[in-house]
Amino acid sequence: MSELELEPDITIDEDHLERIGDGSRRCCFRIPGQPFCVKFYRTPAEYTKKTRRSVRTSIFFSRFCLWFNVNYHEACYHARLRKRLPPDLFAAFPEQMRMVFSRKRGWGVIESLIENADGSAIRPVAVEMRETEDRALRERLYQAMAKLFDQLAEHSVCFYDPPNTMVQWTGPNEFRLRIVDFEPMGRALIPGLSLIPIYVRYKVRRRCTRYLKRMRESYLAPLPDEDGGAAALCLEK
Repeated sequence: MSELELEPDITIDEDHLERIGDGSRRCCFRIPGQPFCVKFYRTPAEYTKKTRRSVRTSIFFSRFCLWFNVNYHEACYHARLRKRLPPDLFAAFPEQMRMVFSRKRGWGVIESLIENADGSAIRPVAVEMRETEDRALRERLYQAMAKLFDQLAEHSVCFYDPPNTMVQWTGPNEFRLRIVDFEPMGRALIPGLSLIPIYVRYKVRRRCTRYLKRMRESYLAPLPDEDGGAAALCLEK
């Protein structure tokens, strides 16, 4: 059995982690019996046919080298955000994040587990908008997303992947938007650009505006009886 002792109240048994999410580079695991999850890079045994050679090379250099490790940069950036963001905006991020090292998997990050009030997994805003037939709820989700993006840009928060905006259901018809993956360094060709606030604000606004436009066109298009018989709402299936 491989166990990682973090603090007196946290132990990770690597042989009994529950996989709850997969990205192209990283996997997320629930820690049984704890209100935490942990993210590690994929191991070579977990590569799929879709794992491109460039991604495999990135993972090779990132798993054991902190400088290239996204988990490390997220944890460091999270600590900085805690100090400078207003509480209502920081609440969109996990409450806790800290680094952990595994001889098998390399450097990972343990963070507060964010799930719905009923214990189910949170889902992206786009999925919730696509699967609901309640147009008023779509409007609420869209407006909440637009407000969050505006706050992130105003405070120069490095969040460059708006499709990773998640919905946490806190009760019947009540929700909060959450951000669990943010990769603050981005993948800019010129290192250090994410340290320049004006660049961050421009990039966040550009990407989020583009994403909001796509969400509006996909899920909030005029109904047939609106705007002189416009095309029906088109839902992605």
